[in-house]
Amino acid sequence: MRNLFTALKQDTQANHTALENTFPFSIYHHKHLFDKAAYCAVLAIMKEFHQSTAGAVKQAEDTEAKLTQIAAMIDSNAVLTAISKDIQALDAKHTILSETHDSSYRDTHQTKPDNSHGIFAADKETSLIKGSFGELSSEDTHAHSNLLPTFHSPTTSAIAAIYVWLGSSMGANIISRRLNAMEQTIPTHYYQAMSECAKSWVSFKQCVDALLPELAQNNENFVDNIVRDANAWFEYLIKLGKQFQATSASKDMVVNSL
Repeated sequence: MRNLFTALKQDTQANHTALENTFPFSIYHHKHLFDKAAYCAVLAIMKEFHQSTAGAVKQAEDTEAKLTQIAAMIDSNAVLTAISKDIQALDAKHTILSETHDSSYRDTHQTKPDNSHGIFAADKETSLIKGSFGELSSEDTHAHSNLLPTFHSPTTSAIAAIYVWLGSSMGANIISRRLNAMEQTIPTHYYQAMSECAKSWVSFKQCVDALLPELAQNNENFVDNIVRDANAWFEYLIKLGKQFQATSASKDMVVNSL
C-alpha cells in the first residue's frame, strides 16, 4: 500500500491549483486588494462546503466509530458558527463599502458596470450573493446537494473531506492577518476558526496513518479511493465557484474593488 499523504499531495495537486485559480478564490492572488462581493462569495461557498463535509463526516462516524477522534479535529460547529457570523456581519453592515481603493482594478470574470451609481452598488452585490447561494444566513444544508459527487464509501469520503478541510486551514492565519491589516473593518471569524483547525494537521496525519492498516483490511485500493474522493471534494468546490461565476455573469454583476 502506497503512502496515503504522499499520494494525496501528488494526485490532488492539479485540482488544488485549479481551485486556487477559480474565481472567487483567485482574489487571494491579489495581496493588497479587498473585494467585498468576492469575499462574500468565498464565505458562502465555504459554508456550503463545510456543511456538506460535516454531514459526510458525521455519517461516516456513525458507521465507523474509529473515525471519532479525527472527526473532532475539524471542529465543525465552531467553524460553521464563525462563518455564519462573518456572513451576517457583511450582510448587515455596509461600512466596508464606504470607500474605494485602486479603482482601476476590476475582476476580469465580470462585465457590465452599474453606471448609474458611479461605483458598484452594495445592494446589488448583496442580492447577487443571495441569488447565487440563497440567503447568506440560511441554515439549509442541502441547497447545493445536486452538485455533490458520488463517493466511494462513507469512510473514504470522510477522510478525504477532513484532508481537504484541514489542508485549506493551513493558510488561514496568513489570510486573517492580511485582512486585519487593511483599512476596512473586515470580519475574519471564519479564518480565525480555521487557524485553530490548522493546529490539528499533524495529529490528523498521525491518527490516520495509525488507523489505516485496520481501515484498509482486505481493501488494497483503499488509498486510491481516498485520493479519488479528495479530488471529488476539490471538484465540488470548483463547481461551486463556477456556479457563482456563471450566476453573477448572467445578472450582469460587477465586482467592486475596495
